Order: sequence, then C-alpha cells, then structure tokens
Amino acid sequence: MNAHSEIEHDMEGGEIDLQLDTLMGDIRDEMLSRVKHLKATWNLLSEAEQHEVANGLELFAKSLIRKVVGALNKHEFPHAVVKLSEFKVKGGKDIEAKISCPNIELNREALGNHVGDMCMLMMVDSETFFSERAPVKTDPDQPGFDLEGDGEGDADPDEEGERLALPPPSPTERKNNRKPKPEDLD
Repeated sequence: MNAHSEIEHDMEGGEIDLQLDTLMGDIRDEMLSRVKHLKATWNLLSEAEQHEVANGLELFAKSLIRKVVGALNKHEFPHAVVKLSEFKVKGGKDIEAKISCPNIELNREALGNHVGDMCMLMMVDSETFFSERAPVKTDPDQPGFDLEGDGEGDADPDEEGERLALPPPSPTERKNNRKPKPEDLD
C-alpha cells in the first residue's frame, strides 16, 4: 500500500447493530464509515489498493447479508436453522419431511413449542444473495500502449468522447494556411 491511502477493514466487519426498522440507515452509515477511512479517491488508489477496497467491501457485504437474513429470521417469528434430512410424498396428498438440527435451547424452544402448529418453511440461505452483476473494475496502474499505431490500443471506449483534441482547421485556414481572423470564425 502506498502513502495515498490508509484502508481499514476487518474482513468480516465489526459487530453492526442492525435493526429492521432502521435497516437502510444502518447499512448506509456502516458503508459511509468505511468510505470515510479512505485517504484518497478511487482514481488515486493504486490497482492493488482498489482490489483491497473492493475485497473488503465484498467481505463486508457477505457478512452484512448474513446478519440481515438473521435479523429477518429473528423478527417476530421463532426460528431454527435446520437440515432437511428426508422427504416423502405420502398417499399422493401430503408430504412428510424430516429435519435435523443441533440440540440447543434456541432450537428446542422454537421447534418444541410449535409441534402440530401450521408454520412456513422458507428455504433461505444467505449465500443466495452473494452474486454480483459484474466484477469490480479497477484501473490499471499504467495504461496500455498502442504498439500498432492504429489508435486501437488499450483505450477505454467510455473515455473516447472525453479526450481533448484540437478542432479541425476551418476551410479558411486550410485555404490560406493561416490563423483565422475573428470575423472568419462567425
């Protein structure tokens, strides 16, 4: 890491106090806290630093998703994390399923207090939400060279329109090969 930035992240993220009624603000505040620790803007970070920031935020996002799924499971509904061990269709009408989970007080209470009750089984795994639309694009520390001289080097097509160039010569300039007078520009 160079002197431009001091990136702080603890890979899995610290304990975040998430509450469902303030969930958006809690997530925003945690992300802002991480951004505030950057000592430079994205384009001033080296490629390795950009990868480190992206990796830290990805690990934080995964940790956050686990905590959000956990908070949703805890909200109003008793829950137990279980493994579906067996599944049978009985008499064409009913399905019978066997589940297993650790023998801990939380699971005994959630399951034992609801034998015979109607309940909803949700197949929720926080890893379901770990996908991305596209990987993080980092800026190379050194741009590529156009070795063929065809103008099609490693130029970024998104930046093509942003390049500064001299305007083409006016017809008067070409004709006289001279600098135009102010009245020629009208």
